[in-house]
Amino acid sequence: MLRRSWTVCAMTALLLGGTAAAQSPGTLLVGGFGTWTHFDSKWNLDTSFGNSWGYGGRVGAFIAPNWNLEADGQYTPANAKAGTRFLGAGVPGGDVKASALAARLVYSFPLGNLPSIHIGAGGVLENFRGPDDNSPGAYQFGANGLVGFNLGFSGVALRVDGLVNYLPSDGGKFDFGAQAGLQLSPDINNLFGGGATGNPVMWAPYVWWDELVAPLPGTVEVGGFVQWSHFDDNAGRPTAIPKNGIGYGGRVGVFLSDPRWELEGDGYYSPQTNRVAGGAATATDVNAHAFATRLNYNFPIGNFIGGRQSQFIIGAGGTRTSYKFKGGLLDNTYTYNYGASGLAGIRLGVANRTALRVDGVVDYMPNHKPSANLNFHVRGGLSLLFGGARPEVMCTYAGLESIPASSPNCVAPPPPPPPPPPPPTCQYNSNILATDPACVAPVTRVVDTTAITGPIYFDFDKSTIRPDAAATLDKKLPYLTANPGMRIRIEGNADERGSDEYNLALGQRRAASAKRYLVDHGIAADRFDLVSYGEERPVCTEHNEACWQQNRRDDFRIVTIGSDQIVVPPQQ
Repeated sequence: MLRRSWTVCAMTALLLGGTAAAQSPGTLLVGGFGTWTHFDSKWNLDTSFGNSWGYGGRVGAFIAPNWNLEADGQYTPANAKAGTRFLGAGVPGGDVKASALAARLVYSFPLGNLPSIHIGAGGVLENFRGPDDNSPGAYQFGANGLVGFNLGFSGVALRVDGLVNYLPSDGGKFDFGAQAGLQLSPDINNLFGGGATGNPVMWAPYVWWDELVAPLPGTVEVGGFVQWSHFDDNAGRPTAIPKNGIGYGGRVGVFLSDPRWELEGDGYYSPQTNRVAGGAATATDVNAHAFATRLNYNFPIGNFIGGRQSQFIIGAGGTRTSYKFKGGLLDNTYTYNYGASGLAGIRLGVANRTALRVDGVVDYMPNHKPSANLNFHVRGGLSLLFGGARPEVMCTYAGLESIPASSPNCVAPPPPPPPPPPPPTCQYNSNILATDPACVAPVTRVVDTTAITGPIYFDFDKSTIRPDAAATLDKKLPYLTANPGMRIRIEGNADERGSDEYNLALGQRRAASAKRYLVDHGIAADRFDLVSYGEERPVCTEHNEACWQQNRRDDFRIVTIGSDQIVVPPQQ
């Protein structure tokens, strides 16, 4: 299979620039602007500074980090020159409604984190008419060029453009002007409750002929279609209404960052005869055409019909519909209206990146004169899908985060060499080296710990400290005082008489009695651990009182000394 792909790097610094610099494929652009236009003198318009101000809006989407498709429309309330007849209108010096629709491809040159400059080129439709819907008018198609700059701040940008339109017919005309306004990059998924799409991808392969299971962000849909139209009885003018019939057109769309959403524009041309009978003064032909921009939502249906690339589509947006009249008193005049457009259709995958598209479209123009206009269209044709971005898993090794994980350069750096081992310290004194002459074994005094660990004994079924036991505990006090870091475990024991549970509780009481005695004589309570073994650890196993007396006891274990060696108290 033929494959062709390449990888485009949009650096982190560019991504920080919001709408001013590179954007992830599928990023939506919307904006509004004020405009000033200098119209060619051949239009016979008053182009003085105060008579050429207007306003407009744009919508578009990025197809690659620095490339975007966009469309805009603008309206300028102009005036014919005093004493002259506006080209196409019949009233000298009257008001003229000037509007333009343009579509273009734009490339942005980032200049840093915030600003960028851009250039673009495409097509434009300019139309002019008098002060009301019945006034004569004129329209022409031509080429559009644009250059400007953005200054972006976290998804919002100030955008300023200079533009020129060239209209080649009727002797050729050059119109030029400027636009300035705000441009936004809303997260389309988050707007409709789907959650934020996350940070833009820095790297993404832009795939042209690879297998495409479903549209990816930034995928461009280009297609043509044949259309049958049912025109409303109010279409055109009362004496010039187009018959229902066949036309043709084309579309281009961009799938957004959530590729279930698609921004799409289309246009059609439908040359029809006049259904209104009349004499020589009546128009013979009514040529209808319209341009529409919609936001479509695509429901995947590939599991049910059509396989990959198949979706059910619904969409809504705006449309501009025009009727141009031929013959009779209306020859070479036209009328136009703006309104709403809705679409429902299906996209069936027939081959990789190729789909059959069938749609039903309804256009509603509420301000059409003498009454509102509702047209229906059924269209079918082919669509080709180009481009699209697949988010890459990025390399996670330090210093390589800006390249894909699939890159052969994404390899773990070699581990640093181990540090040299520290010089050995003295085993007897960690504050000096082993080579220090003072590193000698200390003289160790053997300490008799019997006074500390000696057991005490109890009467049968008692935990009271007897006088002999108190004497033994008194011998422990000097050692415990002289060694404040020493911890002792007191282990309570019982003879074999009684149940296991009872003897465990009795052993616990005996250990607690010894602790209480020592605490009452000034030793901190937190220096003792208590445990009961009940009858489990006898030192004598005969069954008589002499043996049982040896088992009714507390044992004392040194848990920790708390220093290098045990300090022997004076006079011991």
